Amino acid sequence: MERMFVNLTRYAIRFVGAAAAIWGIAYAINGATQARGYISIRVVPTLEAADQLRVSGVKLPAGVVLGEGELPLTVWDSTVVEQVLSRADVLLGGLCAGVAALLLSSLVHGQSFRRGNAGRIAWLAVLVLVSGLVGPMLSSRAAATVLDRAGLAANFLPSLSLSWVPIAGSVFLLALALVFRREEKRSGARLEAATTDPPISS
Repeated sequence: MERMFVNLTRYAIRFVGAAAAIWGIAYAINGATQARGYISIRVVPTLEAADQLRVSGVKLPAGVVLGEGELPLTVWDSTVVEQVLSRADVLLGGLCAGVAALLLSSLVHGQSFRRGNAGRIAWLAVLVLVSGLVGPMLSSRAAATVLDRAGLAANFLPSLSLSWVPIAGSVFLLALALVFRREEKRSGARLEAATTDPPISS
């Protein structure tokens, strides 16, 4: 029964990871098919607020729509690279989730400190960092490219929202990997001692 539960858990993790990876790839491909159309980016005006931008007399080019609130900007005539980069956070998140699912399914094996688990946990830390930091940076880069192309780089800055959660998660996983590495060495030393020590005669 326990073995069945472990196998079901492993299959469920792999299924969720595969679904996330497929979704991330499909989302990026969908963006690529919308090239030469509108692209939505998140920007921060160099002026204090959108109202000041309108009052100042700055004229937006044709095909550019300024939104309200957090200032989403919709620009016409996008490129494939811009579309894919603008969705890089979802793409990387899905791919990282897929790889992480494979690593987690290997961890769920009934033996916590078996050889290789420390390395798997360390790779999980790397995936969390890449997904949480690199993805948003690439999306911000897409916004910068769009602003340059539209001639709006002097009026807007690309929005970049980075969270401390991926960094904290990576640090925690790395610390956990060190714990597992230490326990793996201890288990290996005990196993080696058990196989090399001569039997005690009665």
